[in-house]
Amino acid sequence: MTKVVLVKEIFKMNILGAIEKNANANGGRLAFSSRAGEITYQSLWEGSDRLAAWIDGKLKDNKKPVVVYGHKSPLMLVCFLACVKSGRAYCPVDTCMPPERIGEIVEAVDNTLVLATEPLDVRGRFIADSTLIERCMSYEERITKDKWLSPEHVFYIIFTSGSTGKPKGVMITENNLDNYCEWSRNLGGDAEDKDGSVFLNQAPFSFDLSVMDVYTSLTNGGTIYSVDKALQQDIKKMLAYMEAGKLKYWVSTPSFADMCLADPSFNSKLLPGLKAFLFCGEKLTKRTARKLMERFPEAKVVNTYGPTESTVAVTSVTVTDELMKDDGSLPIGIAKPGTEIRIVRADGTVAAAKESGEILILGDTVSPGYFNNKKKTDLAFSTLIEDGKEVRCYRTGDAGYLDENGMLYYVGRIDMQVKVHGYRIELGDIETNLTKYDGVSAAAVVPKWQDDKIRYLAAFVVSDKAEGTFEERKSIKTFLKGMLPEYMVPKKVAFVDSLPMTSNGKTDRKKLEEYL
Repeated sequence: MTKVVLVKEIFKMNILGAIEKNANANGGRLAFSSRAGEITYQSLWEGSDRLAAWIDGKLKDNKKPVVVYGHKSPLMLVCFLACVKSGRAYCPVDTCMPPERIGEIVEAVDNTLVLATEPLDVRGRFIADSTLIERCMSYEERITKDKWLSPEHVFYIIFTSGSTGKPKGVMITENNLDNYCEWSRNLGGDAEDKDGSVFLNQAPFSFDLSVMDVYTSLTNGGTIYSVDKALQQDIKKMLAYMEAGKLKYWVSTPSFADMCLADPSFNSKLLPGLKAFLFCGEKLTKRTARKLMERFPEAKVVNTYGPTESTVAVTSVTVTDELMKDDGSLPIGIAKPGTEIRIVRADGTVAAAKESGEILILGDTVSPGYFNNKKKTDLAFSTLIEDGKEVRCYRTGDAGYLDENGMLYYVGRIDMQVKVHGYRIELGDIETNLTKYDGVSAAAVVPKWQDDKIRYLAAFVVSDKAEGTFEERKSIKTFLKGMLPEYMVPKKVAFVDSLPMTSNGKTDRKKLEEYL
């Protein structure tokens, strides 16, 4: 068991303070660059000050979180900082989400104001579009620091897949994010070395992996170099774009690296300055790590682990030749300072070294819970007393074990939650929406595993109206695309007369996986 190590208050990071310091020291340096535009630290800081004043004047006593909608625009970063400077949390929503899911999130947040850098049609809300946002960045009045969020207040809310078919919002406080960045600033390299470095941004801002590159970069005075969704569809063009960006720190899911590795030009000649790969969001296989170590011999390959509920990541390990020689999968790391990893058996007792059980996370980056959802919060979160101090605890639903040295290994899920290409997905969410399709009486979704990774999802559907034709399968996929993000839509759909059952009356998912 790794014990919680409290970070001394004197060294504690303050997100806004660190960004302000970088804006004052290097105001002309690019804070963010993408094909949608770029912004310097000075413009980011001053523009968010003015937008924050406008938001505060617009909303007055309304302190509800604010939805920020768009895709890879520098204005989104301005909106994020403006919200927290005005004393309100922000909720990032990406354009890749279908209208129904966007509407559900907007309704759940329930603010009269939505900030949108892309066209958005949501009834009953005041939409501040990119033109208005840019005008407000020239607003004469600037926000004062007494309006800023307090450390214990919620900084952002990221909505993830929920088992009931409705998304659930994970709340992360400023304290959570401060403590995370205090650690991540030195992840894969010293904070001093990261000053002025270029960080790859692959994930959309609605995916918590983006927090790793966005705030690690902004607190280190780096430049976020963002790859948009459309560019990711053209590998040759994307790699040329990356080469021009002179990347130093790579932040992505392993699946994204696999996609790049399919092109032989993806090597140290293309990115000679690359210092580290920082992975999170899904399992890093030895196959992927080996290829990266061969093609980028001077760059570190860092594996990390953590759920959205504990602010991106809580463990890390640098992959070495020695680890590659060991039998089994790669470890997912040692707990960061301020965090304890605890493995518990089904009866709640602490497991022995190398004994598998549920992974519990205790520490200073654990979320206060789910937005306006006490029932879900109480099931997954708790507050424990450790050494006379209150410590937040989160039940991950992941199975794993610790070795004698406190190194954590991931075994799999103990529930119906999976990760596909880095996105966390509740299979029950997809199944609930499948049963909304006309004629579908039952449905089960299972993953197809290959080389220790989930390659795709398959849906098995029971319907008294369908004959199982190609057009019917296509129709179901089209239906789901209108209900769910694209990454949640099963690649394969099969019609069956009935779902197989286990002896205790539950759907036999293992049997379904055998059909794939």
